Amino acid sequence: MEDLSRFFTVIGAVFAAAKGITDQVKARWPWLGEPRDDPREEKQRELWVILFNAVIAALLAGMASIDVFALMGLNAFAGLKAAYPGLYSLINMVAVGLMSTFGSPFLHEILSILIEFKENIRLRNQMATLQLLPVKKVETHRQEK
Repeated sequence: MEDLSRFFTVIGAVFAAAKGITDQVKARWPWLGEPRDDPREEKQRELWVILFNAVIAALLAGMASIDVFALMGLNAFAGLKAAYPGLYSLINMVAVGLMSTFGSPFLHEILSILIEFKENIRLRNQMATLQLLPVKKVETHRQEK
């Protein structure tokens, strides 16, 4: 479970950083950021945004030396890593770029599940503190005159 959480944390961090950089570039470059009226041109623009996001994610993975195959526990590439470290690094960068870009709906779902789970725990804890303890009935004797 720890390896899986580390994998999601790393991919989520790369996804968030690449998305932030892509959003900044979209704000600066109108041809990438402004929606088009023609549906065909809009699909082309969206494709450029996705490709740009994937390239940024791959570059971030390369700069941070993220070994996604080791995070996933895949030992199939160990021979490639020893024989051709440059090729292994390139394949690793492409894999991180693809996972963080095209896996983003999956990451959004995982994050929304975690947020809902956290909210549920917070509400349950809040309800537990709001419950009142039962009060003992105390009979008082009235004095007769």
